[in-house]
Amino acid sequence: MKKYWDDPYVTTFEAKIVDVLENGDRFGVVLDGTYFFPEGGGQPSDRGSLASYPVSDVQEADGVVVHFLERSGKASEHLVKGTTIACEIDKGFRTNNMRLHTACHLLFGAARQMFPHVNYAGFNIGKLGNLYLETGRQITAEQLREMQLLANECVVDNRPISSYWVETQKAARLPGLAYNLELPEKQVRIIDIDGWDVAACSGTHLHNTVEIGPIKVVAREIHKKNVTRIDYAVGKPAVAAIAEDDKVAGETAVFLGTSKDQLNQIVRKLSSDLQGTQKSLRELRKMVMEYKSQELLRGGETIEGTQLIVTAADYLDAKSLRTFVAQLVAQRDSLVAVVLGGEDELTVVAACSQNVNINLVEPIVHVAGKYGGGGGGRPNFVSAGGIKGAIQAIQNDVESELKRRLQNAPK
Repeated sequence: MKKYWDDPYVTTFEAKIVDVLENGDRFGVVLDGTYFFPEGGGQPSDRGSLASYPVSDVQEADGVVVHFLERSGKASEHLVKGTTIACEIDKGFRTNNMRLHTACHLLFGAARQMFPHVNYAGFNIGKLGNLYLETGRQITAEQLREMQLLANECVVDNRPISSYWVETQKAARLPGLAYNLELPEKQVRIIDIDGWDVAACSGTHLHNTVEIGPIKVVAREIHKKNVTRIDYAVGKPAVAAIAEDDKVAGETAVFLGTSKDQLNQIVRKLSSDLQGTQKSLRELRKMVMEYKSQELLRGGETIEGTQLIVTAADYLDAKSLRTFVAQLVAQRDSLVAVVLGGEDELTVVAACSQNVNINLVEPIVHVAGKYGGGGGGRPNFVSAGGIKGAIQAIQNDVESELKRRLQNAPK
């Protein structure tokens, strides 16, 4: 009945309807033999038509392949038990699925050459292929490029691909057999890519590796500990992704005034120069912060025995603001320090010495909310962001609120 295993290249055929099943808004058709692949093992079901009526889904239940169609009067009249009908599978969709599925085996075979321990952790076919690999450690970008290279070398080697059935007990003893589900009780279908990969698999595959065309890894994601999801394309999408990479590399080389073969060297030098500049900038910022803190500590206003400092430092980002304010209040008792920074959206950070009996959360959050921002923290250290408005007006409001709080603070 499952003829797609006999010849996955067949996309037009005739078959007799042996049963029609009710299924709500749709109905299922069972044929005496079918080349339609039912959804399973990470591979989607085939698309196509029965007697020109679109097939919306194909599923296997209790060993029977059921073709589901949307219910309509004409379809119900024509697709009746005992009728022989013309069937057609979407050839482009089937071929793309075969390419993606076969490419999965090539990538896994490449991974087994590279890692001492690697297991399937999942597989899925959508617009792209998604392969989940479990390794001893996370797969790096460089290792992923090597996997892609090895898989594409296997493509151009034009290795033959065969499929056959073996008893489960014999299959379990096959050297290097890969599988991600429990083996069936009686027989196992084996996909053998000559000299590359041997796996238990029920999907549809090509007859040789060259039919896959180019394989392009387009993304990776750390799915969970030691499991990497690899997204890859084949065929025309792979060609388009390769062309886009080449375009970006070419345009970048022109922008930097170099050639593509020198691009890596130039980028590495620029990265090194940038790191050096960033280090110098951090050291300069640290010096400025130290100078600024000493200057601030000599100023401010004393209210009921507590020094209040409210200032702006637009050269500091939110993280640097928090560090700066924490360092300020650590240098002196009886101090409340507030610093505003940022550009389009302001951040305000406030802190006080341990001996100052004031809760900073309410006044700071109140002022931030007035200007569209929000924040929170501890009574003696609070941060608020997303504030929009004139920095001087915000600074005046903060200063006014804190003066009032300090004047009314319990002694």
